[in-house]
Formats: sequence, C-alpha cells, structure tokens
Amino acid sequence: MGKRIGIILVIILIAGLAVLGYYLYQGRKSFFTDPYRAVAPSASFVIETIDLQSFINSLTTGKGLSGEIEEINEFSSFTTSMTFLADQINKPSYERLMTGNSSVISFHADGTGKLRPLLVMTIPSEIRIRQLRVMLRSAGIKTINETEIQGNSVLILPFNIGESNETAFISIISGLLICTPSEEIMKRAIEQTGRDNDIRTKPGFSRVQEASGKNEDKIFVVFSNLQDLFKPIFNKEHAATASQIGTLAGCASGDIYLSENGLVLNGYTESVNSSDILFRYKTGKVGVFRTYKILPSNTVLFESVFLEEKSPVANSSGSAGEAADLAGKLGEYTGEEVTKAYLDLKDRPVNENKLIIYELKNRVYAEKLFLDEFTSESGKTNVIFFQPDEQVKIPVYETPYKGFAEAVVPGFASDFDDSWFTFYDNFLITGSSYVTISSLLYDNLLNKTLANDLIYRDFESTLPSVAGYFFYCVPSHITDYLKGFLSNDIMEGILSNKPSLDKIQAAGYQMTSSNNMIYNSLSIRFREDVREESTTEWETLLDTVTAIKPFFFTNHITGAKEIFVQDMKNNVYLINAAGRILWKAPVRERINGSVYMIDYYKNGKYQILFAGKNYLHLLDRNGNYVERYPVRLRSPATSSLALFDYDNNLNYRLLIAGEDRLIYAYDRSGSAVKGWKPFRTAGTVNAEVSWCRISGKDYLIVADNTSLYFLDRRGNIRLRPGQPVTKAANSTLRLSTGSSPSLVCSSPDGTIQHIYFDGSVKKYSLRNFSVDHSFDFFDIDGDGFGEYLFLDKGILYLYDHNRTEMFTREFGSSESGGPITFIFSSSDRRIGVFDIENNLIYLIDRRGNDTKGFPLRGASMFSIGKLSERSGWHLIVGGTDRFLYNYRLDLQN
Repeated sequence: MGKRIGIILVIILIAGLAVLGYYLYQGRKSFFTDPYRAVAPSASFVIETIDLQSFINSLTTGKGLSGEIEEINEFSSFTTSMTFLADQINKPSYERLMTGNSSVISFHADGTGKLRPLLVMTIPSEIRIRQLRVMLRSAGIKTINETEIQGNSVLILPFNIGESNETAFISIISGLLICTPSEEIMKRAIEQTGRDNDIRTKPGFSRVQEASGKNEDKIFVVFSNLQDLFKPIFNKEHAATASQIGTLAGCASGDIYLSENGLVLNGYTESVNSSDILFRYKTGKVGVFRTYKILPSNTVLFESVFLEEKSPVANSSGSAGEAADLAGKLGEYTGEEVTKAYLDLKDRPVNENKLIIYELKNRVYAEKLFLDEFTSESGKTNVIFFQPDEQVKIPVYETPYKGFAEAVVPGFASDFDDSWFTFYDNFLITGSSYVTISSLLYDNLLNKTLANDLIYRDFESTLPSVAGYFFYCVPSHITDYLKGFLSNDIMEGILSNKPSLDKIQAAGYQMTSSNNMIYNSLSIRFREDVREESTTEWETLLDTVTAIKPFFFTNHITGAKEIFVQDMKNNVYLINAAGRILWKAPVRERINGSVYMIDYYKNGKYQILFAGKNYLHLLDRNGNYVERYPVRLRSPATSSLALFDYDNNLNYRLLIAGEDRLIYAYDRSGSAVKGWKPFRTAGTVNAEVSWCRISGKDYLIVADNTSLYFLDRRGNIRLRPGQPVTKAANSTLRLSTGSSPSLVCSSPDGTIQHIYFDGSVKKYSLRNFSVDHSFDFFDIDGDGFGEYLFLDKGILYLYDHNRTEMFTREFGSSESGGPITFIFSSSDRRIGVFDIENNLIYLIDRRGNDTKGFPLRGASMFSIGKLSERSGWHLIVGGTDRFLYNYRLDLQN
C-alpha cells in the first residue's frame, strides 16, 4: 500500500513538472522575463513603469509642468521625440505590446558623453521579430531594415522628427523588447542580457527598489554614474562639485506623482559607504523645523539642518579665533537647528543678502554672554538700532566674529561673511549686512513670513512634517546666486527660458532617517500664473481678508497717519505708517459703510466712529470703547452711518435709517437728539443720508427705493421735487454748485437727474444702463464743471458737463467696484476701479489711461492718502492672501 502511494506521488510530481514546464514555455514573460536583465550598471537614471502607454501620455498632455517643458528650446528634441513616441504607442497596431507589460527606461552615456535612452519592455512570449515587423508596417512605418548584432536580429527604423534624422534600433530577446536610438547602447544591452551583473548590483539599488511603491511609476538615480554628466554644468571654480555628486550616496528612488500643479517624488536613498556625504542622515536627528516661521516671505532659498552632537571647537587665531571662542561659549545655549537663507532684496549684491539663523535654548543667557564678549571687544559703538517706529528698537551689532558659522557647523557656510548679529524671538541671527538683518526683522513685525505665505504653505503641504534636512528655493529668483556656481552655457540656457522658470513657484527637498535608510521627498510646484513680483512698500498680515475700505486715521500725538481696517472675522485693527499692528480688537458685527474720525471730548484727541447693523461703535486710539459705547440702535440699520457737524463746533449729529423705515438722529454720546422727529419713509433706505447748506438753509437728503426726501434739521420736509425722482441703488448724491445749485444722481435706468432747490428737476438720458450701474458726479479736470461718471458691467464711461462722451474704458470682467474718486491736486484727479473677478485695482486718469504701475493686486475697495507730509501718496488695499498692502504711488504720468 505504501509503495503504491509512493508511485502515485511520483507520477503526480512528474505530471506537475510537465504542466509547469509547458506554462513556462508558453508564458516565460509571466515567470522569468525581467526587463532589468538588459540594463547595464552604467545607467545614470532608470525609470520603471507598469504602464508605459499611460506614463508616456502623462508626459505629453501639453499641460502643467510637462507642458511647459515643451516650450523650452533646449528640450525641443526631447519633447518632439516624446510626442512622436506617444503618437506611435497609441496606435491600435501596438495594442498587444502595450497591454499590462512592465517597462524600464534607462539612460546611459554613449561614446560622445551624450545621455541616450534605452527602453526594455516585457512582451508576450509568442511575439517574435516577424510579428513585430508586421505591427510596425501596420502602424505606417514603411522603411524597415534589419541587421544582426551578436547573433540577434535587430530592426533598423530610420525616421524624421522635425528637421532631425533619427534611427531606432529594436530587437526581441527572450521575451524582452529592447529599443534605443543608439546602436552602441543596443550592443551593450544585448551583451548585458547574458551577464549576471545588471544595474541592481550597484550599491543600494536593490534595497531602494524593494522599498519603492509596487504600483507606482518610479525613478532611480545611481550617484556614482553622474560625475561625468555633471561636469559641464559647473564653472571652473566649482568643478569639484561634480565629483562630490558621485559620492553623495549609493542609489536613490522616488515614486512619481505628476500633475498639472507640479511633480512630487517620494522614496528612499541608500548609502552603504560611511564616507558618503549623506551617510550621516541614515541615523541623524529628525524633527519639525521651526526657523522657517521667522524667515521673510522674500526668502528665495534656505537650507535647514539639525546639528550633530557638538564637538569641541578647534582653536584658531585672528578673527576666526574670536569667532570660534564665542561659538564655544555659546554652545551651551545653542539649540539643534541651524538655517542658512538667501533673501531676494532688490538692487543688493548676492553676497550681502545671506543670513544664518541659530535656534537658542535660552536666549536670555545667550544674549548676555554675547553682550559681555562684544562690549569687551568692541565697546558699544558698533551698534545700529532697527527702529521702524517710535515703539520698536532692536539692536543690530557689527562684530569681529566673521567665521562664526564655520566654527559652529564646519562646511555648512564656507566663505560667508557673518559679521552682523542680532537676537529675535528665540533665535540668534547672523548676516552679511545690516540691510539683510533689518529686512528679516521688519517682515516679522508685519507677520510677512514664509509661514504666512500661501505659495510656501501650498509647497510645504506636499512634504512630510518631519525631516532631518530641508532645502527650499524659488528657482526664478536665485539666478544671480547660481551664477557663482554654474557654467556660462547653463546660465544662458536658464536666463533664456526665464518665462518658463517663472512658473515654477517653489522647489524643495527633504531627507529623513527611516528604516536605516534615508527617506527623501522632492517637490516642484507649478502654476500657469507667474509668481508676481511684490511692488508694495510693506504688507502686513491680518487674521483674514479685509472686509472694508481702509480708513486713514490721524494720530493726535504725532500727527502721523494710521490705518484702520476690519477683517472678515470682525476684528478691527489700527496699523501705523510702518505697517505694524498697534492693536487688534474684536467687535460684535461687520462695519456698514463709512468710518469717521471725531473729537469726542473736544480736546484735540481723536476717536474712531462707525456703525454696524445693530450698534454704534466708538473706539479711542488704543482700541478701547469710549464711555457708553457700543450703543444699541433703536432699530436694526438698513443704511450706513452719516455724521455731520453742522456748525463746526464738534456737536456731532449721527443719522442712520432703521428697518422700521424711520430715520434716527443721535448725538455724539449715542443719545437720541432732542427736537428731532424721526422721519418715516415710504420704502427702505439703503443709502447714507446726505447733507448740504444752500442759501443758509440746511437740507438733509434721504433716498429710499421710491423717492428722495429733503428734510430740515428737525426731520420735517423742507422741499418736494416737482417731478418723481428715484435714486439708483449705487448712485452717489453730489452737489453741483454754481448760480443754480442742484443735487445730481442717476435713476435706476441710468437717467441723470438734477434736482434744484426750487423744486424743479431736469433729466438727461445718455444711454441705457443696467439697474446695477454705479454713478458719480466728479470734476475730473478741475475746470469747475462736474463730469458724469458711470461704471456698468465692467465698463467705465465718462461724459463731460455737456454730456459728450470723453472716454469709455473696459476692464475685461463683468463685476467691478467703484468708481472711487481721488483729488491729488487742483489739476490732478483720478478714478479708482476695483476688478472684483480678477482681484485687480485700477487708477484711471482723465483720458482713460492707467496710472503708471497699474493695475495692482488688490481684493477690496481701496483708499489713497499720505502717511506723513513727506511720504507722498500711498494706496492701501486688502489682498486675497490676508495681507493688507501699502503701495507707494508714482503720479508722474
């Protein structure tokens, strides 16, 4: 019985082996075919994809980063070849080749040093050269020659790409399709299939390959094969850098995530040689970097590392000795994080735009120790105070400690002039110039840092939150910096493609120790809209975007102007002329309409008055409510607050319309005005009450959605227009002076209405306007006659006093805010428009032309004024990024 079972088992085993052999013969691709067999260890880069067709198509969409590469002249041959390849592999003739087959594309240097690609793809075992030839002819390839290399048939396909004559060499060996434009590389690949050592025998390759994603396209880098390729990139002074690239590590991998917004590579780097530059990051400290939080938003390059365990600082002589001595004494109070940064400062040489920032464990003791050393060396004479306003005063020290960075972190910042020192927050900051350090300090006062920069935050979101090394740059803004390293030919190529480079918003790289390897992440962020150069004098950060038109408030102590604004969270801010937030205070509601400056106590000290839907608010210049305020309104408001001082005696009158259709009058304390009879309107009043004095009589003008009412100071009707008059919702009420004064407004259909104080009315129709149009009456040329100004569906119309069209100006969008009128001098008057759709602001002269420098970025209605008598005109506007912008205007044109 046992013998019979043994015989049966042997028969089953033999049968199983026979079946297995059959399937191995029929489908070698599924079991043993391996595209890496043809890839020699000389490859510099290797791309592995599980779906070649989809991968090639993703590179030739014409959109995003890959689409922008097509616009670069230096890559024209590559992009043309990729497009040609995509056109070929998408043809139905190749469907059997393309379905579910893994592929490897490797890049090798040929005999001329030029990098050439090699495609190796697994194919069904039944496909032979004959079947491939049939596929090629079916796809429209007419000329197919054939040769033999080392006993293997190789098809030769000459083809044209543009004006270039190219040749493709294709062969099939043991279930592998091999294709390359280089006969030399084809020979190497065929030879490689018979060898045991392929690219995976390179140090570290197999390990990073095993750690890479199984279902992702991925790229591998072999550092030791990069040296010759990188030699032409660097200038003579930095020729040794190419050799250093070869000793960075063994191999690196990255799973590829390509989208219209950029490229992200995540994978591992393996270093098996302790002499490799990156070897220490396999086990180095990992954490959350904090320095970027104080780096200005104009930082265009930074490099952050965690210090290794501190070793004794070597003794030196001269200034280096002084720096080393100070570094040794500060070591006890220095933290683990160090950052080197390069700022983009206009018209400043590269060497003067650098900073190094050291995290401190204890700033108090570190600063005391530094001051003890500094004053004994230099006295107190080499100190410049950063003082943007009366309250801020930060000392910046010019020191003899050049080489401090080299003493703290050898090799991290060689040849760096770090003679300028300061302390800020919990950091020691050293720089190459006072200007660079003061730029960092100023931007921090305004909260204009990378931590609050939307582009940087988008970039940062693509990388892990912890790392051991962090590099970041804005490629288009570091070209001056790169000139010191790269060859002339490379720099010419970079500068000639500046428009494409400008679309790369940010690029960066992180390394983290993980699994006794290095986990690395590379991110390149791309946007079709070019990153704009900031033209502001300053930008200061609010909690959210601006909700109201900024208001200029006068500091009664200094006479300087300050800026009052509210954000979308209903916080109100007072900001000084330097852009520093003096205070922030929450209020209960959104400000509705105008803000006023009043002298509540009649003592020359000013307060800020405004109203929301439910309250009157009065704040002093320290952000505190005055006495009884806030005062609850007797009825929720439908209009904005109007303020009048009839006799210039500071006996203010506050008029506002309620939901109950009554017009209420309050005194400066928020009490109802005695003698005022609340006037009831027929409809809802949405417009601010107006006031004028004609022939010694006061007129309060109220407009609802059906009529205009002319009242006296007690709320009684003083005048009834002789014809029906209705004011458009977005029309102003303006007084036209002269021998026969009149009030000017537009009706809902755009008809111009002059209402005279004898009750007569004149109407003029210039053209048809929508009910949403805006209207103003403004003497733009200073000749004493007002002009008629309309803004409707993104078009600005100006007519002179004779109702002749002066200009029409289109803004390219249907939604616009304004017009806002500005008087700079008796002869210089301009019109402001806010393009709501595109977040742009315009300042138009009397001929319809843009003021120099416009349009500008802006996402709110804007104000123009002088921050001081000597500062010229400044435009204040909110942005989409939560910043309040201050533009200095050039009104010469």
